[in-house]
Amino acid sequence: TQDEKLRARFTGKPEYVENLMLFIARELREIMARLGIRSVRELVGRIDLVRQKSQGDNFKLSRVDLKRILFRPYIDASVGHMHMIDQDHELKRTLDMSKLLRMCRPAIEEQKPIRAKLAITNINRVVGTLVGSEVTRKYGESGLPDNTIKLNFEGSAGQSFGAFIPKGMTLELEGDANDYLGKGLSGGTITVYPPKNSIFEADENILIGNVAFYGATSGTAYINGVAGERFAV
Repeated sequence: TQDEKLRARFTGKPEYVENLMLFIARELREIMARLGIRSVRELVGRIDLVRQKSQGDNFKLSRVDLKRILFRPYIDASVGHMHMIDQDHELKRTLDMSKLLRMCRPAIEEQKPIRAKLAITNINRVVGTLVGSEVTRKYGESGLPDNTIKLNFEGSAGQSFGAFIPKGMTLELEGDANDYLGKGLSGGTITVYPPKNSIFEADENILIGNVAFYGATSGTAYINGVAGERFAV
């Protein structure tokens, strides 16, 4: 920790950790030298250098067979055995990239109030997060004036609806939401309630998933229904 008050509770020193890492690096170099390996990168995929340790004196461990995990078929040098292709996270297909950023640009650039109503399904994840990141990048921790960006959604929201949204953003959802609703909430407002035409009792039915508001630091939330486990950890 960098907090001197908290650091005082520990008997160790940062230098001890530095020494430990140096010793680990030195021992790794020695092992690699014995194996004829010049870099850690060259170790990737070298299953031929791995052997299962004998655990004959332990009933459970002696029955573990790792042969299938350690097996590697013969392949020539043209076949990669580590990261070769950059992963496409398909961010351009998210609701934020495809619609919300364009709609909210006047609010982000000129603080003009934005109001919109959109449909949402559970394939739409982290809705509002990219918009929120643009707000934070421009205005910092203070964000925007309350309700500058107010977005209403109908349907079932995917994971992390409203994650990390800052002050000035208000997301209202008529429907239900998956896990991690409002994760890292940073000043924004989130409201979730059942569809107006629903016939079930809100206080007896799950409306939002597990781990809602995980790591939230500030903001406001209104949930008219039952939350899953680890609520507001």
